Order: sequence, then structure tokens, then C-alpha cells
Amino acid sequence: MRFSTIKYFFKESFTSLVRNRWMSLASIGAVASALIILGSFLLLSVNFDHILKDVESQVEITAYLEDSLDQDGISRLDKDLAVITGIKEIKFISKEVAIEEFKEQVGRELLEGIDNPLPNSFRIKVNDPHEVASIAEKIEKFSGIDEVKYGKGVVEKLFNIIHWVRVIGLIIMAVFAAVSIFIISNTIRLTVFARRREINIMKYIGATDWFVRWPFLIEGMVLGLIGSSLAIGVLAAAYNYLYITVKLNLPMISLLPKEYFYDYALGFLGIGMLIGAFGSSFSIKRFLNV
Repeated sequence: MRFSTIKYFFKESFTSLVRNRWMSLASIGAVASALIILGSFLLLSVNFDHILKDVESQVEITAYLEDSLDQDGISRLDKDLAVITGIKEIKFISKEVAIEEFKEQVGRELLEGIDNPLPNSFRIKVNDPHEVASIAEKIEKFSGIDEVKYGKGVVEKLFNIIHWVRVIGLIIMAVFAAVSIFIISNTIRLTVFARRREINIMKYIGATDWFVRWPFLIEGMVLGLIGSSLAIGVLAAAYNYLYITVKLNLPMISLLPKEYFYDYALGFLGIGMLIGAFGSSFSIKRFLNV
């Protein structure tokens, strides 16, 4: 393709954008609105998934030791547990540390004068939270282990809820994406319909399908680029406000860092341009058959 032809395509595209500025603004608004809706749900979805992963990572196994186990036995057991595949971290909690933690939780005055009833224990974290049950079964078989707890029953229900929340989230996001493409495609189709006579004339004088299509593709990509840029600006401001508000008022909730949003920005620009190009290509197809 010659440079003069490429120059002609871009010139025609930008001339059309100016000439049909109201339709162009409508298309930009549709792209921006659709991507703001899609982007909002995407940010909520990835943050919710981040929170779920944080909850999963807090699932741990507590292995209570027999009172008769001496320090050498505890050291040997620590080494034996470390051999189990899937264990990420093993932390020994003495009965003195355990009672201090318990006093912090329930109040020291309630436990004054009471002998320490708590045993020594190991707190164990695993690489994959879904393997907690199987690893707990292995730990129970070791000599010196009195009891193993990991929230049996509750953990399985938690993982089931998390699974369905993620599935539903993906379905909703796919629906939003489909609706966004439908809105944008139909808005751009109005722009193409308004210029159907121009397309017909070009076809009658011998222009090829791609010669007619390229200016519209470029126009659609420009509209998508501008619309997605506006969407990014709105989403960046909104997420910055949400991040600061949650951090100040709900510090126990861990959102993804603000910088994480910018990883999506480039992808959003690409999505906007692709949607614009797809909408233009899909919309012009019926007018090329003359």
C-alpha cells in the first residue's frame, strides 16, 4: 500500500469525524459509557477476587501437641512436618504465647488466677489452601500430635462460595462486554447509515471493498481510542477516590494498589480501538453489497 493511499485514508477519516461531529460525539459517548460500565465491574471483580484470595491465604492448620512431648520431641516433629509437600510455613506457638494471645482476645481480667490450660502447638500455612484437608490428615498421623484443627466443614463451604462467586462474576462480566459491543456497534452503524449514499457512489465508480472500508475502520479506531481514553480518566479518578476512602474508613479491607489500575489502562485503550474497528467493519458490511 502506497504512502499516498494511507495518507488519503487518514485524511478521509478525520474529515468525516469533523463533518459528522455530532454522530462522532455520540459514538465516543457510547464507547466511553460502555467501557466505564465494563471497567467499573472489572475493577470491582478483580478487587473482590483479591479479597477472596486474602481470605483463602488466612486459612491455616493448628496442630496441638501432646503435653508429654519434650523440647527434643518438638524439634524432631518440626523437622518431620517440614518434609510434607505443600507446607509453606510452620510456626511453633508455646503454651505461654498461646495464653497471652488468648488474654488479648477475651480480656486479661477474665483469666486472672486461672492455670494455663492451653497446649503447645504448631500453626501451619500451606501453599494451596484447597489442600488443607489432605495435609491435615497427614499431620494427624504423626506421633506427638494430640489434635489437628483447620475449620473442617467451614473451610469447604467457604471454598465452594468463593468458587461460585468467581463463576458468577465472570458470567456478569461477559454479559457486560457483550452489551458494550452491541451498544457501540449500533451507534457506529448509525454513522455508517448516514453515509450510505457516499459508500454506494464509491462502489459504483469501481472502489474495492477494502478501499471503502479502511477510512471507516480508522474512524472507528479513533472513536474507540478517544472514548476509551475518557473512560480511563473517569475510572482512574473514581478508583483513586474509592481506594483512599476504603483505606481511611475500612482498613481491614485490602484493595489492589492504585498503581495496579494503570496496568489495565493500556489494555483498555486497545479494547476501545478494537471495539471501534469491529463496530465499523460490522456496520459497513451490508452497504458494500451494491
